Amino acid sequence: MVAAAMMALAGAAEAQGAARQDRGDRPAGNVPPADQPLIRRIPEPTIAVEGGFGMLGYLGGTAGVGPTWNVRVTGSMSPRVAVEGNYIGSVNQRATLGRSLVLTSLDAGVRYNVLRADEAIVQPFVVAGVGYAGWAGEGGDAFALTVPVTVGVERLVTRNVKVGARFNFRPAFFDDLTVRGAATQTGGDSWALLAHGGGAF
Repeated sequence: MVAAAMMALAGAAEAQGAARQDRGDRPAGNVPPADQPLIRRIPEPTIAVEGGFGMLGYLGGTAGVGPTWNVRVTGSMSPRVAVEGNYIGSVNQRATLGRSLVLTSLDAGVRYNVLRADEAIVQPFVVAGVGYAGWAGEGGDAFALTVPVTVGVERLVTRNVKVGARFNFRPAFFDDLTVRGAATQTGGDSWALLAHGGGAF
């Protein structure tokens, strides 16, 4: 019995020594050892495809308020951050000519969710991006640079269906929508208010 007790004590001491050595070999904190990757899994973004309708107007009297439509793809990178790709179009009547001014715009932006989706009944967000805009019609301009800024809210209705609304301000650069013979120069700065809905996958 004495021999068995001595062997048990020796085994316990050896196990404690191995545990101390193992702890000493590990890096401090939660950082894994050098033979293991720091990032063990890259999260896959959640994709949402949405469409929207609303109204769009121009600053400076370029054209009257008219209908606008939007198609957007969003990739969620985390509960707070997402990336967006947008198409927006509109038709507005020129006040002086009574003719249509047709907008086509494409842009990409980074979205920041002010609250996570589980923190309120709606999720507020802001988006900033850069893109292209072109106008067809009398006094149109084929190319301009835009820097759209957006605020909005959205929420899930079912597991895969979401609805929301957003207000967009779209300043334009290198644009000229002045009608021939007009005394005042007009540009493509615009605003839009849209309701949207779609699916998340």
